[in-house]
Amino acid sequence: MEQEERGIPENVKVSLKRIGLTDYEISIYLALVSEGAMDARKLSDVSGVPYSRIYNILSILEKEKSFIIKEEESRPSKYHAKSPDEALLIAKQEMLKDYEEDSNLVIRELNPIYQSQKSPIKIALYIHRGKETCLNTVLSLFKLAKKSISFASPDLEFLVDCYEAIKKARARGVIEIKLLVEEKSIKDSSYKEILTKYTEIAEVRARDQIFGNGIVIDGGKHAFLIFSQQFFEKISYFGIVTDHLAFGPAATYYYTYLYNTAKKINL
Repeated sequence: MEQEERGIPENVKVSLKRIGLTDYEISIYLALVSEGAMDARKLSDVSGVPYSRIYNILSILEKEKSFIIKEEESRPSKYHAKSPDEALLIAKQEMLKDYEEDSNLVIRELNPIYQSQKSPIKIALYIHRGKETCLNTVLSLFKLAKKSISFASPDLEFLVDCYEAIKKARARGVIEIKLLVEEKSIKDSSYKEILTKYTEIAEVRARDQIFGNGIVIDGGKHAFLIFSQQFFEKISYFGIVTDHLAFGPAATYYYTYLYNTAKKINL
């Protein structure tokens, strides 16, 4: 019996195939889902799977892929489909387990070979020039935040310009917000008002020598570094970002180190 005749859309078969079932395995599983428990002979007739192949495929579906259950007590033995949610949960767990084992093996074997190459890797590095351009990029990143914002800035203007965007992120559920400022900012009366506001929505810490502004979103999913006139007087502000996968995690690691070794402030 065709799947469409049982009320099962064809795209279900396509999805099961993507998950890892063969055409015969899909036919057997869908037959059991639609018609209920059957013995091998009837299942061959209903599913269209040749009887000469049926037991081998049933064994795979039962023991390797965990989509069906064999009822040993009945004679002849009957086979039951596991519920789709249970079967697919098990399949997902097995796929993740296999992926982890395979990826660990590939990394272990290939990384030493890859790292032996002496040629540098070319990556795309994007430069954002000018304060307004950099600020607009920062504000757009704050809008993307879902879980966390890590922000470092020695710049009073940037702190003021970013406050409302960070406050809105907090209001929509971004609870983990960290701000790192320079120690001299704490002693500067011009910073007091804005830092007081930040302490209401973020955990604020201070340390000496923060080299430019840095933003890390959601643990490294997005990261952006901004350097200012104190380094390059003729260039003004410019920001750096890259699509290399290591950039976000590296920025997160460095920010975490700076933040964890900084002092909590009380205004």
